[in-house]
Amino acid sequence: MWIHRSPSPQRRAVALLVGALCVACVGDPAAPDSGDSAPDSDHLPDLGRTQTAFDGDYFWFARESIEAASQRVHLVEYMLYDGTLTGDLLDELLDAAARGVEVKVLADEEGDETSQVLSRLESESGGAIDTRLDSSSTTTHNKLIIADGVALVGSHNFSDSALGWNNEASMYLVEAGVVDFYEDYFQALWSDSSQDPALPATEADGVVPIANRDIADHLLGCMDGAQQELRLVLYALSYRQGEANDVTTLLNHLIAAWQRGVDVQVVLDQSDWIRQNGINDEAIDLLLDQQVPLRLSDPDTVTHAKAMRCDQTVIVGDANWSYSSMELYNGTSVQVTRGEVADSYEAWFLDIWDEGEEP
Repeated sequence: MWIHRSPSPQRRAVALLVGALCVACVGDPAAPDSGDSAPDSDHLPDLGRTQTAFDGDYFWFARESIEAASQRVHLVEYMLYDGTLTGDLLDELLDAAARGVEVKVLADEEGDETSQVLSRLESESGGAIDTRLDSSSTTTHNKLIIADGVALVGSHNFSDSALGWNNEASMYLVEAGVVDFYEDYFQALWSDSSQDPALPATEADGVVPIANRDIADHLLGCMDGAQQELRLVLYALSYRQGEANDVTTLLNHLIAAWQRGVDVQVVLDQSDWIRQNGINDEAIDLLLDQQVPLRLSDPDTVTHAKAMRCDQTVIVGDANWSYSSMELYNGTSVQVTRGEVADSYEAWFLDIWDEGEEP
């Protein structure tokens, strides 16, 4: 049971700052050499199984899923940008609508380019693509794609930076009951995005879909259940000393896992917006004070992921550790307990850890 507190002026300010930060993190500066945004053609993933969709691999999963759809493609996106990689996905949406697939796109109302992209989709599809902006009373922070019987959930915004060169963590999901959960969530927001969807909990073969206010409970359960290892990668850990909120609770449980002997390693982003606004500074100070192993990611790469592994369980999603993400935004995440997913996460994590630096 969650008790929703009215935020203090300080917490409101932090929420607004993180919201502005989210706008900054989806912008597309000149792209570095991001290489091929698809898996090695000799080792293409099996699209019939749930698996990680990290970094540039996500683009391939998204494109293939939309291209294969014959009935529906439903998107819930924080913001929409029309770039090189995103342009390819927009073309796939137009092609899907042209072949009779039901295409619906819900996006947050913040951002002029989002409205332009939605207008383009409507006009170029001759009205076949149905688009909608969310309520001005909420922030729809999701990065969710549902295409027939598969779903993509995680941290990838609909931007070239997310699809091409950021450190991002998402999951490609195929379990019918899980995909149905996200479809029900989509329909609830499509009907009224100002309301928190009330959906029954579900689980299928170790895969648990997570929406909105439920994310903190799952993160706590993951950390409290860890016996051997805990690996965390976060864009924003907006802890403020003295505040009694979900972020403080999460950080305290992370430290408690370290203190009881769990092998903990944490990577936090240090890209320009994060550093200039001091988003992670107080969390860094506390983690260093408690001697929790910590690195800051390569400053030349935006580490936009929100991802954690506790032994064989992996949680990825859209939720930063911030008051706004935990208690205000619409958002979707997923928890997967499978050895192959945990192994994939560990390989991805080690690359980020090795490229990072000590504070």
